[in-house]
Parts: sequence; C-alpha cells; structure tokens
Amino acid sequence: MKSNPKEREIGERLAGAHRVAVATHVNPDGDGLGSVAGLSLFLERLGKVVYPCIPRLNELPPQYSYLPGREKIGTCGEPGEPPDVFVALDCSNLERLESLAGIARASGILINVDHHEDNTEYGDINLVDERASSTAELVFRVFRANGWEIDPAVATCLYTGLFTDTGRFQHPNTTPEAFRIAYELALAGAEVSRVAREVYQNQSLSYVHLLGLVLERARLFREVGLVYSTISQEDLRATGASLSEAEDLVDYLRTVRGGKVVALLKELEDGRVRVSLRSRDDLPVGPIARELGGGGHAMAAGYTTEKNLDGAIRELISILGRLAGHQVPEAEGGEDGW
Repeated sequence: MKSNPKEREIGERLAGAHRVAVATHVNPDGDGLGSVAGLSLFLERLGKVVYPCIPRLNELPPQYSYLPGREKIGTCGEPGEPPDVFVALDCSNLERLESLAGIARASGILINVDHHEDNTEYGDINLVDERASSTAELVFRVFRANGWEIDPAVATCLYTGLFTDTGRFQHPNTTPEAFRIAYELALAGAEVSRVAREVYQNQSLSYVHLLGLVLERARLFREVGLVYSTISQEDLRATGASLSEAEDLVDYLRTVRGGKVVALLKELEDGRVRVSLRSRDDLPVGPIARELGGGGHAMAAGYTTEKNLDGAIRELISILGRLAGHQVPEAEGGEDGW
C-alpha cells in the first residue's frame, strides 16, 4: 500500500519529542491497548519519556495482562508540564479520552491515529483511514514509513490489535493488507499462538459463569432481526466477574441464526446501560449507535444510555422496527418475550 505523507510526519514529530503521552479510549479493547503498548515500548527504546495511559485503570481487561509493557500503562495522572506530543490511538473523538482530554489539548502537538469512520479529526495531525483493518495496522504503517525496526515485543502488541479487531481474521475488515501485516509481524517475532490463547482461551471461572448467564437469557426478536442478552450488576456480584472481562461476550451471540443485529446490554454501577452492537447481516450498526449518542464501525459499534436494561431494550427494538419499516407493538417481545 502506498505510504501516506502523514506517516512520515508523525515519525519525525515523535523522533523530535522528549516527553510523549500515548493513550487510547475509555473501555479499551485489544486494538487500542495493543497499539498503545507497542508504540510506547518502541518510544522508550528511543530514549523518550513515555506515558502510556488509559482513562480508567479498572477497565483494563484482564485477558490483555500478557501484553509486553502492560504494567507501565497508567492514567497519565499529572505528568507535570504537558507532554511535547500526545498520541491518541483508536479514539474517534476527544470525548472518548474522558479525563485525558485536557492533557491532550494542552500538549505541544496532538496526533490522532484511528480507523473509525466517524472520527472527528480533532488532532493537529490526523492519520485516519477507515479502510484500515485496525489502528494497529496504521501504527505498523508509521513504523514501516520511518524505517523503524519492530522487535518481538512490539510485534506481539501490534499483532494483538490486528488479530482482535479483525475478529481472529473473520470480520469483513480482514483485507489482504491485514494478512500481509500479520505475516510481517510474525516474521518480526510476534507470539501469534500466545495471543490467541491468552485473549480467547484463558478466562476465569467467573467469566465462564457469566457467559452461561448471558447465553441462557439470550433472546431472538425475529420481527426486527435482533439477538440480544443482558448483564446486570447482580449478575456480576453473583459470578464474581467484572465488566472489563465481558468485552467479547457479544460475539457469542453472533452465532445465532435469524438475527441481523446482535446486542449485549450491560448495566453499569451508576444504573446506566452500555450497549455493544454487532452486525450479523448487511445492516450497519454504526449509524444506530451514533443516533443514540455513541459511535463505532459499520459492523461493530456501541453507546451508553441513561435508560435501565428494560428501557434500553425497548428503545433499540423501536429503532430497529423503524428501520425495518414497521411499528413494533410495545407489548410484544422476542421468542420468550422481554
């Protein structure tokens, strides 16, 4: 793929900086965390003072604890004077940085690297490409454009982002370029089998119990093509699991035939509900999430609502009914009701 001049510019800015903050969005996933860890490790190798950070440490999913450099990821705190460069990775807008947004604005230069189609291009330099499989792919392009060597630790981090955001190379964003990059990262020493094992085959017993509850109460609302399930705070207390462990539970619901849209609704401690959406057909879920105040990709998106679990389900069903071109009777539910 032809290089983008911004890839070189980003390399030059980072090479000339002394203090660099590298961050990703609230509720971080494998792409955001892998990209932060990989770029931070390399910049440390260059002798930079690096602040790898996320908005809330308690939201760091335990399945990514194997990432090289994971123990250095913090919340930035108060790094004294603003960093020379702030790099926002996999973050479509400043609001998704939450508490880190102020540090980002105050930095000498703000670099925005992302592949979300709804990115607001809030940086001084914006490397945004919605055709990219992942933000890790874009970070890899920056390495390639600047001739930076990728060691096994950095390769493992970037491979994590690529592997998870393509859904183990199953989603439509799995392009030939994604396979080419995976090949190069494997050559550079990425622990490909370990990544697969740690992320998808190394869960706590609490997680397995929570998965059982999610699958047991899964429902198919045929009239609007919705497959959904819920997680309440009581479920978390009963199983001992945490919401940070539940990042990929929505993908289990994707296996249900008859659905066009998949949703997992998770109750937060403050009573709000976080909704993860996945497309199982050709109906994009990104616009649905944006209509409800969230964002994301065509095939994977999410939002947070002030409604409770029951109200959030009804709201989503109503929107899907409108998109399907008919009114959904409020009293009706899915195969087993609400």
